[in-house]
Amino acid sequence: MREIAIPDETAAPTPKDDTLGPAWWAEDPERWDLLQFEAAHDEAGLPLDRWWKDRRDVMDALILTPGPVDHDFARFLLAQETRFHRHCWGFSHTIEAAALLLTEHRRPDDVWHLWQAITASFDTWCGLPHRLLLAGGGTTRTIAYVVGSGHEQRDNLLGHLQELPKATDDEVTAFLAERRRYYADVLREPGTTPEPGDD
Repeated sequence: MREIAIPDETAAPTPKDDTLGPAWWAEDPERWDLLQFEAAHDEAGLPLDRWWKDRRDVMDALILTPGPVDHDFARFLLAQETRFHRHCWGFSHTIEAAALLLTEHRRPDDVWHLWQAITASFDTWCGLPHRLLLAGGGTTRTIAYVVGSGHEQRDNLLGHLQELPKATDDEVTAFLAERRRYYADVLREPGTTPEPGDD
């Protein structure tokens, strides 16, 4: 997969360990623009490997930090990962990291953002665990929410949810905690790379 980055003139200040801490990003939503993926940069031939590294470093730092991040920030991060994965071939662990940060809020309406991420490409369909879709309360609550919605993707998502193995809210909670623990453990091991989850 190609690496992408923020052009140097817009890059954020870099601390000694080359990783911007979660608190720095949370202080000011205007800083989020530094993590925004723009396909136009790549099409113009601008160097984007720094953007890719910056956003990977932010995801890794957030996964290693206990507790949920700001909900709007989590949605923003997943939206950028989804855009990136629609534009580029391959699968990066950062999209699952962003999805996990969003699922920690356990909001049923986030199912649409998770569905967009899963359906962004063939690689995200194969790489992202589809159980993430049940983060809003397990199978029963998630299906009830989708049935009651007027979303244009309701029938597509509903059909897919009905094909997934049933899971209670407690089972989903345990699954999300296990995936976050997995990423945190891998990121603490030098020289290792996170692997996609299973369905």
